[in-house]
Amino acid sequence: MDIDHYQYRKKLLEILRSIANASFVTFDLEMSGISTRPKPGDRTYDVGKATLQQQYDEIKSAAETFQILQMGLTCVEEDREKEYYLARPYNFYVSPKSAEGVDLRLDRIFSFSSSACDFLTKNNFSFGKVFSDGVPYMSRDEEYECREEFNQRADKKAKMENITIASNDSATLDFYRGVRRTITMWHKTRKPKADFVNISHPDGNLVALNGFQRRLVYQLVRNEFPTLQAQARKDGTFMQITEVDDYKEAQYQLRKLRGFNDQIAKQKGLRWIFEALVGGDLSDIDPDWFASKTSDNPKDQLPAIKKELAQIIATLMRKKHVIVGHNLLMDLGFIYKTFIGVLPAKVGHFQQMVHEHFPVVIDTKYLATHNTDAMNPRANLKDLLEPFKKVHVPLIVLHEEHTAYGAAYGKEHEAGFDSWMTAELFVKLSAKLYSTSQASFCLAEEDSKYQYSSLPQHRSPHQGPTSRSCTGPQDMLPPSYHATQLNPKAAIIHDTDEEAAVAATEPKVQQWIPDMGDRFWDVYINKLRANAVQGGVCDLASPVIAEEGEEDDGEDY
Repeated sequence: MDIDHYQYRKKLLEILRSIANASFVTFDLEMSGISTRPKPGDRTYDVGKATLQQQYDEIKSAAETFQILQMGLTCVEEDREKEYYLARPYNFYVSPKSAEGVDLRLDRIFSFSSSACDFLTKNNFSFGKVFSDGVPYMSRDEEYECREEFNQRADKKAKMENITIASNDSATLDFYRGVRRTITMWHKTRKPKADFVNISHPDGNLVALNGFQRRLVYQLVRNEFPTLQAQARKDGTFMQITEVDDYKEAQYQLRKLRGFNDQIAKQKGLRWIFEALVGGDLSDIDPDWFASKTSDNPKDQLPAIKKELAQIIATLMRKKHVIVGHNLLMDLGFIYKTFIGVLPAKVGHFQQMVHEHFPVVIDTKYLATHNTDAMNPRANLKDLLEPFKKVHVPLIVLHEEHTAYGAAYGKEHEAGFDSWMTAELFVKLSAKLYSTSQASFCLAEEDSKYQYSSLPQHRSPHQGPTSRSCTGPQDMLPPSYHATQLNPKAAIIHDTDEEAAVAATEPKVQQWIPDMGDRFWDVYINKLRANAVQGGVCDLASPVIAEEGEEDDGEDY
């Protein structure tokens, strides 16, 4: 499902609901570039592979130089009653611009890599939609800076420095003294209806005050008339001086703060999804975004919307989300830079921060390549998924409102479609690996039991039975497998039929992947494939922080 910035806030409640109900969430990114190395042979003279720190330095440089152009998200829910996984893919173009109607003085500078542009163009990527349809975002660091600037402007009486007027600057001195006389005369002699006085340009009302003159008026009122306030009128054409009304001033500041918070909430955009995934603060989401504007009275919908939103937020705050991606290390660097802010200098600190936000991360590339050698076939997403295209156990289907990716050949290298492929690969590959591991465990158990039972047994009368039955895992093996174990000659009959021979020993795959608490996942959780580095793995759960003054060589990752 494509979501543009026109729909995004209306659809956000639905997206948050999908995340809250999901068993796991997959994501994928398309970026404007992935490498800042000037030449492919930049490390030509290095001996061996790069350290993890060196690889991270390149990822950090890329994330600070380039921009996420598209983000895909697929929320997958178990439906035990209907016995399938239900997937809801979403596709978002990501805009670096300010949200519509928002002016927070954000100014971002980013680059495009020509090779990335060539690649995306060949895959029919629409660059124009990044700027016309893209959903905005705002990192935590950017929000902090904007709030600091807002607070400084609100506290300008304490922060603003005075302008020093030179003694020989007669024009400025005349203007300053004239303003003082006008305000003093009004303040002493004003009538009840004269509750303000205007300060215009010395040459008359047809000439607007310039910025320097307006600042002089602010300075004069701030320093010499603490019970008064100055406000620019008609785009700064003139200044209006009024008595400070504490109640009205408090109400004005409150309205100003609400307006500012509303702009921040709109600018956050895709960061709301990030905060939902990490259990972050969602309190500033406006329920009014979700009310149907076509109904007679949209406000009538708000109580129900507020109740559902509160329930969803409570679920998201409690939930330990399972995040899945393919070849995730680079993507996590871009996610961090886009939604959190400045990347740490050391890879160990990056690992710690990512693990803190995403406690359970699974890389399908690591899942597919663990315990394989250099002769293993290519491990790109499309090639890995190809053998599973006609596999329907486990069954994973698209939700009826998310069928755009239902064709046999979808939109490869569209982030939403790639996140859907990642979800399908994760379910089918992990189920197969689990079944195989259980079958291997069963065979080892049976072999161990046979060897043990052939030895003389010496048991105390108080000891229980010596035999252990391999219940559970052996049931996953098809009956034909057990038949060949009882009658080895039977296997010869099928030797001419390769498919039958394979079927006889192929473990039965179950519909559901193992629970995340199962020991099966110990090998895979929080391990990211990093082929270019020593050891080929980045373990998020086991960062090694270099001692002060030492280089972080990454050997323990």
